[in-house]
Amino acid sequence: MINTTLLKYTVLALGICLALPAAATPLDTTGLRLDKVVLVMRHGIRPATDTAALQRWSAKAWPAFEVPDGQLTDHGRAATVLLGQWQRGLLNSLGLFKAGQCPQVGDAYVWSSPVARTQATSAALVEGMFTGCNIAVQHAQKNQDRLFHATENGLAPLDPTRTQAALLSAMGGSIDTARERYAKSVLTMQQVVGVPTTCEQKNCALSEQPWALKEKADEIKLSSPLSIGAAMSETFRMQYAEGLPLGQVAFGQGRSAADVSRLMALRSAKYTLSNHVPYIAQRGASQLLGQILLALQPCSAGSPPGTKWLAYVGHDTNIAQLRTLLGFDWKIAEYPENDAAPGGTILFERWVNDRTGAQFVSVAYVAQSLDQLRNLSDAAPYVVQYPGYAGEPLMPLNGFIAQMQKRIDPSATEVQHYSSK
Repeated sequence: MINTTLLKYTVLALGICLALPAAATPLDTTGLRLDKVVLVMRHGIRPATDTAALQRWSAKAWPAFEVPDGQLTDHGRAATVLLGQWQRGLLNSLGLFKAGQCPQVGDAYVWSSPVARTQATSAALVEGMFTGCNIAVQHAQKNQDRLFHATENGLAPLDPTRTQAALLSAMGGSIDTARERYAKSVLTMQQVVGVPTTCEQKNCALSEQPWALKEKADEIKLSSPLSIGAAMSETFRMQYAEGLPLGQVAFGQGRSAADVSRLMALRSAKYTLSNHVPYIAQRGASQLLGQILLALQPCSAGSPPGTKWLAYVGHDTNIAQLRTLLGFDWKIAEYPENDAAPGGTILFERWVNDRTGAQFVSVAYVAQSLDQLRNLSDAAPYVVQYPGYAGEPLMPLNGFIAQMQKRIDPSATEVQHYSSK
């Protein structure tokens, strides 16, 4: 029997040493064979999705990227190819695929969000993993996608009363508590972007934007400086990752990965009050988690494609909600805790003991650091292992399925249809 532990951790040594505490114990898969991988990946580097909205709250002109708003950049594509090459090398070493060969028909499948940047990220991942192998990227129509956009497209609407109660709880009991908690971070962002002399709003200063819970079309939304502030934070991060001149990153205030991380507080705050809220996450990610659980089990009617390697490529929202539903905390390099990095991936691996037939599951979060992205480094990405629902990172498959099914809201799930064209 090949010592898979040695193989796996030789490949991952750099990433694990950097990502995990010194006392962490590597996952022991001795005597086991990897026979299935399911992953959920965020798209790669992109500009702001709405630069004009950022500009309305800024006195300074936001630097332009070389692609339109919201699209995967060429640099982001290259970083994703490198991540795919690393993953293919790992899977070759573990025997899931054979080096230099395309997967057999039916052994690899990619299901993408219908948004252009996720499709482009999917294509880059496939290029890195399966160069020249003609693996198609599949997706639903935009208004029919209820896997990556379950709430927006009607599969998992949020109850206004429960949403308001959940948001108030996350705020610490009141809007005033949240406003006070994040006031310093709002002012820091305002100092970086400046205050425009004229604007469409009543008050041009970010710090003057009012906080309120508003109901519209049977939905409760938090109105605050966090949404636009989070978009600014994320754009600073993308500027650094893209390799923009340091004088342009965060208007000269993002000269290192650590500098950029310090400016991401409003992004973290937004997620604390949205996709990291348990009720919101459960509604939004139940369909996705349900599909992952089906994929890890024997193929049956209504299951995802029964491939050895199955990739779901979506958005930071999907990563954040799935992380919350799993109860999986991580810290990668300089990123804020539980941050969904560009190209960051939640990786589910199924292992089998060929002698006994016993099956196990491991879960990890994999991401390139900001400097790895910026420099297009081919070094191993950072890896954080999920500690397991009962303190054991290598979990019996049946136990993992049973535990995770308890976390799914059945009313937020449906039969998922996949394309095979």
